[in-house]
Amino acid sequence: MDSTSEALLRSSLHDLANVLSGIRGILELSDPEQPLTPRDRLRLDAVITDGVIALERSRHLGMGTLPESMVESGLDWRHQFSEQLRPMGTLFRRNFNIRFAGELTDDRWPGELLRGYATALTRQILPYVQGETLEIITQSNPKEWCLVWPQATVIPESLKPELAARPRDISARWALRVGESLGASLRVDGDGLTVRVPRF
Repeated sequence: MDSTSEALLRSSLHDLANVLSGIRGILELSDPEQPLTPRDRLRLDAVITDGVIALERSRHLGMGTLPESMVESGLDWRHQFSEQLRPMGTLFRRNFNIRFAGELTDDRWPGELLRGYATALTRQILPYVQGETLEIITQSNPKEWCLVWPQATVIPESLKPELAARPRDISARWALRVGESLGASLRVDGDGLTVRVPRF
């Protein structure tokens, strides 16, 4: 087995172990004589959703494929982005405030591919920001799509391609792979952590 495949396998097994540990923790801390509380049901659903996403991404990474992605209206894109962040919010006890600050005349976004990239980036950024609510600003113009995390002041080490030997989870590997395919650029400036994606 080559080193790239071995690293991907190790990341997949690590993430799967975290999912199973999360499920076991919820069940062990619950009263076996009682049904799960609504809060524990939400947590269990979030852990399972997180595991399914990691499994799907592992499959794509292993096969060298990417999901199909259609262009969507900005309103639909932001709504689905918010829904995809919900399990992460449950797991990490965070709220997400997604707002639009672009040009409404061309508010169309590349569906699942960019949304999955933005979700993976958000997962990597979370440990680097404080506060209960994480703001994400979406912008678009005729040349590019732009996402800004104003509270983030550094690029997470897991997202720096030059640190190739660093262990990475599937979310970080996904962000790097999809970011490369989209031609995305990531930087930190006075506005926060910003990713720019050129229009197709």
